[in-house]
Amino acid sequence: MENTREKVAAVTAKLRSSGIICDLFGGWAEEVLGLREPFTHGDIDMVYRGETCRELDSKLRDITEFEEVQLKRFRHKRAFRFYGTLCEITLVQEREGPFTLFWGDVPFRWDTPLLHESLVDVGSEPISVVSAHNLKRYRDLHKDTQPHRWRDPQALEPSNGRIGRGCTP
Repeated sequence: MENTREKVAAVTAKLRSSGIICDLFGGWAEEVLGLREPFTHGDIDMVYRGETCRELDSKLRDITEFEEVQLKRFRHKRAFRFYGTLCEITLVQEREGPFTLFWGDVPFRWDTPLLHESLVDVGSEPISVVSAHNLKRYRDLHKDTQPHRWRDPQALEPSNGRIGRGCTP
């Protein structure tokens, strides 16, 4: 299964049926909002609104179709493969207005509202999407989040368990 709108819908539906609500982010969000032309996507980016990844981790472990990508397990992010497609979920904390604490020490404040005003139909699945304003803001300020740190082994967060059955360490 290629990385298509239908796959975005399938991932979102699978998460939702497991009690995980994520909002579409990144290139797919830009495309479905008409901010960029359709292109070949390398992954599916989403945000998860919560104070920690604890509940997210617990529920992800029960989804057998998801295979955790341990080298992308950070304080602010979880990643898994769904039938070959990389899916990345960024934590957005909301207690003091939406923000992400990249790497545990680099704050990024999202503007309010975080999300687009209405659900967007993506592959026959109504999906919440990060607002156009926040997508542009994140793209403009991406370097400030120190993305190079994903290569630093010290940035990895240990796993207390595995996601899915077919995972490899």
